[in-house]
Amino acid sequence: MESVRAAEGDGPIGRLYEVYGEHIHHRKELVSAAVALAEAGLAPEHAAAFDDPRWDPTIKAAMDEALGLTGNDVGTPILAFETSSGERVGYFGPVISRRLPLEHGLRLWDGLVLMISTPGLWELKRTRTEAPDFTTVADS
Repeated sequence: MESVRAAEGDGPIGRLYEVYGEHIHHRKELVSAAVALAEAGLAPEHAAAFDDPRWDPTIKAAMDEALGLTGNDVGTPILAFETSSGERVGYFGPVISRRLPLEHGLRLWDGLVLMISTPGLWELKRTRTEAPDFTTVADS
């Protein structure tokens, strides 16, 4: 991921995560970096970064930055935002178990931005009650 980001910016990262997520969560299979890069339409040379320890400081710095915004007792994903007052905040999540139709996903995002911009928001969590379901949910 960091090799792709360094060469091509943040733009292609979402597609690469999507490819990995499809293989890992939906197909229940591990996929090589070369296959994932090809499916995402990215240069195969980035696969060499997978075992290259020169990327370790970059990865550690990104994790340290994220955990500096959230604290240590979180998982991933971590999202970072700048609030309307200019404060940079980070939160773990959201973790959702289903693919959402575009309009529903946009409403979720808008709600998340509103929550994050609320001073004093600390945590929103509940126990997981279902496994991931990657079929598309009908609009509601």
